[in-house]
Order: sequence, then C-alpha cells, then structure tokens
Amino acid sequence: MKFWNEVDKNIFFEKIFSNPIEISNIAQISLQIDNDRPALGIGFDIPEFPDTLPEKWKNKGYNACRLGIDCYGISNLKILNIPNRGDFSLKIKKEGDHFRLQAMNKNSLLELNAKTIFLCSPNVYTKDKK
Repeated sequence: MKFWNEVDKNIFFEKIFSNPIEISNIAQISLQIDNDRPALGIGFDIPEFPDTLPEKWKNKGYNACRLGIDCYGISNLKILNIPNRGDFSLKIKKEGDHFRLQAMNKNSLLELNAKTIFLCSPNVYTKDKK
C-alpha cells in the first residue's frame, strides 16, 4: 500500500484531504494490545495536515494531525524495544489474505500480520513546536 486512502474507505479522511496521502513516516504516540480479540491499536501523528478543514477546526491554531490503525486477527507480532515517541518509517503491504505492517526506527521495531486493518478517523490538535 502506498497511500492512506488505500487502507479502507474512511469517508472523513477522504473529506479533509483533497489528495492521496502517502504512507511514510509517523510519530508514534500510543500502542494498545487487546489479547482477548486479538487486536492491536496504534495511534500516531502524520507529517501532513488536512487541506480541507471542517468549520469547527478552522482558525483554531491546529497544526498536527493524528490518525490510528486498528489491527484485528493479529499474528506474528514482534516488538523490539518498546516503541518510543520518535519518528518511525511505516510500511503496510497486502500479502494474500492478510496485511503485513512494519514500523521501525533505529531503536525500535513493531511488526505484525493482521487479517483486517481499519483507519481510525483523523483528528487535529495544537502541537508544541518544541
């Protein structure tokens, strides 16, 4: 997969970004594992900011966009070093009947297979420039 728009049909994502957004670097924010299902959720910031803001987001000083991916039917989960808040290179590939997700940087690695993945609706917020 090359673009976030390919992950699934997230109508809100399609409305606030007028062009396809490439899957590339993310800034990891959170990781949640639910071994009852098995499921894994990743929350993160992307470097792009929406270009078609809804009225309630306009003129508020927002400068960061946060997304998430919910992954279900997890197998072959591998985590090397608990992911930190640094930047990660993210790759998502469709391989037969599952998706292969890999997020990595020089200190950490998160890899998994998932039967299904869903893009969580984007949100915006004001990020400290530091």
